[in-house]
Amino acid sequence: MIPDKLRKLIELLTQKTLNKKAIWNRGSGDNQFKLSVGAGVSLTVTQWFDSYKDEVGYQIVVFNDNGQAIERYDTSDETNKEDFELLRIFHKAANDQYYKVEETMETLLNLIISEDVIGNTEEAEPEDDGLPF
Repeated sequence: MIPDKLRKLIELLTQKTLNKKAIWNRGSGDNQFKLSVGAGVSLTVTQWFDSYKDEVGYQIVVFNDNGQAIERYDTSDETNKEDFELLRIFHKAANDQYYKVEETMETLLNLIISEDVIGNTEEAEPEDDGLPF
């Protein structure tokens, strides 16, 4: 079970992220996002997949101002469902903020709704399969 202070931190940061008041950066992996809070304090949230167990999970790590991990929590879809859902929503908020999902979808919808012609009329060049003929 997520410790109370860490749970509160996740809930507050999820709301701050959804309200566009947190700037997330890319972490060290494809599914990791990092937030530098200030005074050297930061945290990461990571989505992971264990193909051997066919299991999805999330991890949050809090780092102090020396860059040392001082709090870490992992959960998977096979463990505590409430903790899993809390971290899933948190990771999705960070992912969506970093990739600007809402803004991109809004732009796409506005372009499609408009009367303007959309799309590219140029033919795509065939892919080179590396064969000489």
